[in-house]
Amino acid sequence: MMTCFRGNREEFYGEVLLLDERKIALTGEQGLKKSSRAVAILDQVFSHLQLKEEKFFGLKFCDNKQQTHWLDPSKTLLQHRALIGPPYIFFFGVKFYVEDPSKLKEETTRYLFYLQVCQDVRRGHLPCPAYLKPRLYALMLQADGGEWRDGEHVGEEQMDDRFQQIYESLREVSRPQARSLVLSLCGSFRMFGVFLFTAYSDQASFAVLCTGVHDGRPQLNYDLMTCSHLVGRISGMFDILVV
Repeated sequence: MMTCFRGNREEFYGEVLLLDERKIALTGEQGLKKSSRAVAILDQVFSHLQLKEEKFFGLKFCDNKQQTHWLDPSKTLLQHRALIGPPYIFFFGVKFYVEDPSKLKEETTRYLFYLQVCQDVRRGHLPCPAYLKPRLYALMLQADGGEWRDGEHVGEEQMDDRFQQIYESLREVSRPQARSLVLSLCGSFRMFGVFLFTAYSDQASFAVLCTGVHDGRPQLNYDLMTCSHLVGRISGMFDILVV
């Protein structure tokens, strides 16, 4: 008699990639199973980071088309149909932005927001006005202790005289102060906390606007028409939304 051997449907292992490029290993030994609710993974991450202001953060994953999805804490892992694995790969990040992250209460929260904002800038997700780039990059360099990160691209805005002058003027600014200034500056950008996703209709494709900016209470993602508190910030952008 032939016996079919099948993998354990409950087998679970993977990792969470943090904003500082560290990783958290996930295994069944931590009590995690495919039938576990996603909140169990979030609790592991929040505990590891000693994070108190949890409501701003979440975990993302990529499907087989490289589209990103937020992990729903109320659902089991099995209910996330687009989740592929094992191994399961999750990305920790800011899910809900605040209008001025420099005013967040907890230092840990502010630091994680700083890492997220820097990642958004470096990946081109948060465009910076050209005239502010020298100041932004000088502040980021000061916040990182005067050293560029491995693989960091040094462009013209980092090399010109204005950048050098601004950086020299920041000698007495501490790293926490520099991080706070980065957050304040980036919070003024009109695309701060705003994300564009491509959607399709029978006639054309459109860029759909979503945002996680809120006033202290978690909000759902909205489209442009219902995002009244952001319309002033992005009013000059609507003509580029239709593609």
